[in-house]
Amino acid sequence: MNISYFISLVMCISTIVYGQQVKLENSLSLEEAISIALKSNPEIRSSEERINATKGRFWSGISPVAPELSVNYEFVPKGQSFSNYGEKSIELSQAFEFPTSYFLRSSKYSFESEIARTEFLQTQISLTSRVKEAYYNVLFREQMLVIAKENLSIAEDFYKKAEIRANCGEGTNLERLTAKVQYSEAQNNLESSLNRLKSSYSDLNFVLGKDKQNDYSYKLTDSLDFKPAEFTLDKLYDEAILINPEMKISELRLNSSSVDKKLAWSGLLPGFSLSYFNQSQNGSSGFYGGSFAISVPLWFMFDQRGKIEEASALALASEAEMRLTKNSVFLKINKAFSNLKNAEKQVLLFQKEILPQSEEIYRAAFNSFDAGEISYLEFLQAKQTVISSRGSFLNSLLDYNMALVSLEEATGKRFR
Repeated sequence: MNISYFISLVMCISTIVYGQQVKLENSLSLEEAISIALKSNPEIRSSEERINATKGRFWSGISPVAPELSVNYEFVPKGQSFSNYGEKSIELSQAFEFPTSYFLRSSKYSFESEIARTEFLQTQISLTSRVKEAYYNVLFREQMLVIAKENLSIAEDFYKKAEIRANCGEGTNLERLTAKVQYSEAQNNLESSLNRLKSSYSDLNFVLGKDKQNDYSYKLTDSLDFKPAEFTLDKLYDEAILINPEMKISELRLNSSSVDKKLAWSGLLPGFSLSYFNQSQNGSSGFYGGSFAISVPLWFMFDQRGKIEEASALALASEAEMRLTKNSVFLKINKAFSNLKNAEKQVLLFQKEILPQSEEIYRAAFNSFDAGEISYLEFLQAKQTVISSRGSFLNSLLDYNMALVSLEEATGKRFR
């Protein structure tokens, strides 16, 4: 084998392998994007730390107040030091609330911990939805950029042919000016499409948690797909009641406010205090003593009454907020489902009628132009009709996927 041929073959294979590695390293699927966001986005970290904060509040909430240690010198003659005391006592005292208060407070902070965990789940769902929206938008902008390039190519060809026709006296000056305007508009649309694509990449980088927003080095591997929805509105309502985090949080807050109400009533129960004394008197030590005290809620008409009224009002407010949350979730589901069905009809209309018809128009125009029956400009107009239909189809496809994402977030369940 010729040595130069062998070297060329090895270099070719190396180039192909390296190219495949670069392609794999720079590729990004939708699931990979979601996984990166759930690990790197600062919002996730913040939500996790709120869970840890509720754990800390739980232990501090069920802890008794700190004990008190005091030293008392009594019957000290005037003008003399404390060492000439007549009586000295060292006292250690500890106050306790009524036992039910600790159990109720433990229950309250358990609800708060559960709320924090559910809010973390809600953050994950919301972040997943935003990743999907940003990902789909990049895919859409990439396809629109392709269409803008094709449209520019047609407009440029149109403009050149109009110039030739005008110079030969076959076309009018109005036709040439119109072609020039269309060409300028196509150039501007291409630039706008490119800027929108860059902006979409920046949005995706932001939701992924990247520090640099101008990273365009990776290629998205998924595509805007379409599969008709097979679920019903009533089924979505039922699933939302069971799994929607927003509704779960409102229910947990209602339970927590109910415990707060019980805690307010428990303020009418007495508290306790235990004390131990170690005493010395007139130079003799070894004496000790103790005390047991019960607090009496003498001013219950002011303090406890105010707390009870406040807690009762907040419990009623939480109940109203739970109903409001349920209605709000159902409204979001209803809107998203309506948008989904409308977009579904549009996609099917394009797939079954508009796109095939525009392709048929293009084929007929091509055959007519090939037979010399129509002008080249008429043929270009037919081609522009096809491109315009493709752009409208992409818009309806994006609307469908975005509506599905909104429906997933409103329900709390992923459908794909």
